[in-house]
Amino acid sequence: MKSIPGMLEGAMAVRFYQSVNGPFPIEIGAAVPGSSMSAIIKPTAGLAMLDPMSEEDLGLSLLEAEATGLVPEKVCDQLNAFLSGRRVNCTSSAEVEAISHLFQACAVEREFGLVTLDAASLSLAKALPADQYPETIARDLFILAKPFEPRRIR
Repeated sequence: MKSIPGMLEGAMAVRFYQSVNGPFPIEIGAAVPGSSMSAIIKPTAGLAMLDPMSEEDLGLSLLEAEATGLVPEKVCDQLNAFLSGRRVNCTSSAEVEAISHLFQACAVEREFGLVTLDAASLSLAKALPADQYPETIARDLFILAKPFEPRRIR
């Protein structure tokens, strides 16, 4: 997706696990000014299979993901509808890779751009607690991220 000056912004936070093909998202939170969404991806054989040993690290049980998760293609469609035409800030390159992997695995074209906070010349005002839900983190990125302003040294 091409970056357009004045492009609308969004934010995304992702809980992911390491699969054979790289990071794969299991829970996604996204936010735009005034609105947010979250989705849990249903574990799917061969695509989004969770290792029971990963449950503690993720903070999400396999049972919860099975019961409340959506099929990966549906999550891609929801993200496209919610973030279409936006440049979406993520806190790390691993989150960008996980979302890219999701869309590639589902053969769905992404309709929004992804950048890391560093790439967008933004910095976090304070560290984010590791136990926050992705939707909360995504909403907080609008408050915590501020434009980088170089300091002049005299």
